Amino acid sequence: MNSAGGGRERGRRIPQPRDQGESAFAPILAVLVARVRGALAAVLVDAEGEAVDYAGVLDPFVARLAGAHWRIVLNDALAGKAGGRLWLAVGTFQRSYIAWVLPDGYALVVVLTRTAAFARWDRAIQVCIAALASEAGWTGMRQPDWFAVRVTSHADGRPLAVRLNDRLRAVEILGVVANGLGPKERGWRVRLTTGAEATLVREVWGNWYADEPLF
Repeated sequence: MNSAGGGRERGRRIPQPRDQGESAFAPILAVLVARVRGALAAVLVDAEGEAVDYAGVLDPFVARLAGAHWRIVLNDALAGKAGGRLWLAVGTFQRSYIAWVLPDGYALVVVLTRTAAFARWDRAIQVCIAALASEAGWTGMRQPDWFAVRVTSHADGRPLAVRLNDRLRAVEILGVVANGLGPKERGWRVRLTTGAEATLVREVWGNWYADEPLF
């Protein structure tokens, strides 16, 4: 049975039928939802709170309504502030929310399960915003601190190779990262066969990120 909060199929949430055509932003938002544990929907809204596009398992009306509401909250909470990364993470009894200010009056709103907004989501958000900026043509934005990468790993989780431009590049592990990681996350300082060095982090749900643009 489907509900306003998103359908389930054998315990797995399934997307609800869309009520508007997809733009080039929809796949970017869908990747964000897939990468953030507990994410139910991601909505890109304009300065008026209108949904430019969305992705996720929530009913489209519920997702768009959340986007409009948190656009208003951002306007009120961040009035008079400028520059930097302006965002809110809020928990309620039923759900939690992330709202992030973007250029040209846009905002990114993510709807999550009750406590998920207080888990690790910053890397996925940065990757999403960079992709949105590239698609929208926003300029002058700060380079993200993290970049999504595809990694082949050993059975024990250690990175073996990074896939770049559909080619596997073997990595040499230079050391283990001990600081700045979340619970159950693992990190390594590595050198690629190209000579480039980077820190690779594997999040608890299996997503990999690098602190340098390896592509």
